[in-house]
Amino acid sequence: MKKEVSMMVGPTAVPERILNAMNKKSISHRSSDYMQIHQRVREGLKKIFNTKNEVFILTASGTGAMEAAIQNCFSFGDEVVIPVMGVFSEQFADMAEAYKLKVIRVPFPLGEAADVSIVMEHVTNNTKGVIVIHNESATGVTNDIESFGKALKETDILLITDSVSGAIGIQIDMDNWGIDVVLTGSQKALMVPSGLSFISLSEKAWKATEKSDIPNFYFDLKKSKKFQEVNQTPNTPAVYTLMAVDEALKMIFEEGLENVQERHTKNRDQIIKGIRDLGLEIFPKNEKYASKTLTAVYAPGKSKAIVKGLADKGVIINGGLASLTEDVFRIGTMGYVYEDDVNTFLVALKQVLEEI
Repeated sequence: MKKEVSMMVGPTAVPERILNAMNKKSISHRSSDYMQIHQRVREGLKKIFNTKNEVFILTASGTGAMEAAIQNCFSFGDEVVIPVMGVFSEQFADMAEAYKLKVIRVPFPLGEAADVSIVMEHVTNNTKGVIVIHNESATGVTNDIESFGKALKETDILLITDSVSGAIGIQIDMDNWGIDVVLTGSQKALMVPSGLSFISLSEKAWKATEKSDIPNFYFDLKKSKKFQEVNQTPNTPAVYTLMAVDEALKMIFEEGLENVQERHTKNRDQIIKGIRDLGLEIFPKNEKYASKTLTAVYAPGKSKAIVKGLADKGVIINGGLASLTEDVFRIGTMGYVYEDDVNTFLVALKQVLEEI
């Protein structure tokens, strides 16, 4: 291979144009230059989330935005229902328990999507929130968030959605789907280095913040709301990373958000066809729910050898997580990934499979 091809699940490849956008002199996060960038980013992210609600910029990974959602929207002892179908849904459940919430886990077999009808059977009169991962990157499965929004539409229950590995590459419609809190990170389909996350709250979620008794400081979204009025953040943000986000959003809207999502779908379809032609199969049990930003491939006992073999040929992908480390490898098609990259991966994968 003449060049390295990065098809990681994250952090993803950063285009040279975005790297160049960070090659600027340092500016104060209280300057007018910064405030112009902040304004463009907040408006661009509203388009990504399909919302009229404000989107707040947090200098933290997606995990920080998850924590902000819990800290701001719930009180100690609140009951939340969480469908668990992979590492990151389990992490959200663990985090909620760390804040002394009463967590009702609804487990699904790895490789399956969360069934809204089954989840709703566990919702009670005491339930304050349902927390659903949009795109479980550990298993390559996408959940039908719209169906959860419909099920909770006439209730006071908050629908919280982690779309760290989903947003941009997969459609998300906060307002029309009835999502109350949505969050994502910079290092996935946004094509930016890690270090920033973004969170948006509905009016219903803001009402919940008024009742919350969980202490917070760094992730105090009510404080963020006041600073948002002047296009600033309460604390020093990752300014250079925000410059990168500004440029990334320009690239996305130049290509067209729908076109970006269509490219992700085509890449995913090409990957699935290619791995099946090579005698492998995807890990998701139902192709209908196979992620459009990454593909988890089932290769019992061969995952580590395949990941290493590809790396030796200059193609960087990820292995499986937790219990799947020996049997699943994952190919990221999110962000700055095009047809040529997919072709390069498939050629290299064929060679690796022949070698092992």
